[in-house]
Amino acid sequence: MLLLFLLFEGLCCPGENTAAPQALQSYRPAAEDPLSFRMLQISSFANHSWAHSEGSGWLGDLQTHGWDTVTGTIRFLKPWSHGNFSKQELKNLQSLFQLYFNGFVRIVQASAGQFQLELKPEAWLSRGPSPGPGRLQLVCHVSGFYPKPVWVMWMRGEQEQRGTQRGDILPNADETWYLRATLDVAAGEAAGLSCRVKHSSIEGHDLIIHWGGYSIFLILICLTVIVNLVILVVVDSRLKKQSPVFPMGANTQDTSNSRHHFCLAQVSWIKNRFLKWKTRLNQLS
Repeated sequence: MLLLFLLFEGLCCPGENTAAPQALQSYRPAAEDPLSFRMLQISSFANHSWAHSEGSGWLGDLQTHGWDTVTGTIRFLKPWSHGNFSKQELKNLQSLFQLYFNGFVRIVQASAGQFQLELKPEAWLSRGPSPGPGRLQLVCHVSGFYPKPVWVMWMRGEQEQRGTQRGDILPNADETWYLRATLDVAAGEAAGLSCRVKHSSIEGHDLIIHWGGYSIFLILICLTVIVNLVILVVVDSRLKKQSPVFPMGANTQDTSNSRHHFCLAQVSWIKNRFLKWKTRLNQLS
């Protein structure tokens, strides 16, 4: 606030400089309302390491100052916008503004993780419709990225596959973006291919997913299904051996009730076993 007051005083009270009041007078509203001096700042943060800030000064509806981010100096857009500041005073102001811009950027970047401002993309692979006999369509899905520009390419080692076809970049419901990139290859040439994703939010840390790779979660699911099937087969064989033999002439109603209770016991045992395996799977995932 002190900086704003000093700059406003220098602009609107230029002392012996008569050119400034005459210039200001031509821009005063018809109703003689007092003019206000405003400073605007726009800072853009593409990722955790890149930021760009712009600043401007406005006297009413007239822009009088700008901020040069390259040299870290104030740009005076009107001949009279220097006010009656001395060169040393202007130099001190520029140093203060530069300190502010740099400090503001560092604070926001340090706090970005707490506010979850970074949207790192996620990617996964799938197989599309077969383009022909003996051929495969490999699909690389990329979703949840922002801003919109993204680079996606099928690779073999470090060699880009020029047959990569990119679809349209489509919006997600949360205002992030989605893209798919496909590659048609012979079935025997799919091994060794990978999908690489470059995005500003993961600068220097490209996403690379290899075709044919399986996640540990998928492996655990497959193993759980197989183990459960084996258990069901074993349990079924044991229960058949242990099933009661009803003597001839036994009461039909008693026999029916016994079989019913026996079946309920089988179902309950299998259900409890399955729930135990499901709980273990959830703990692992």
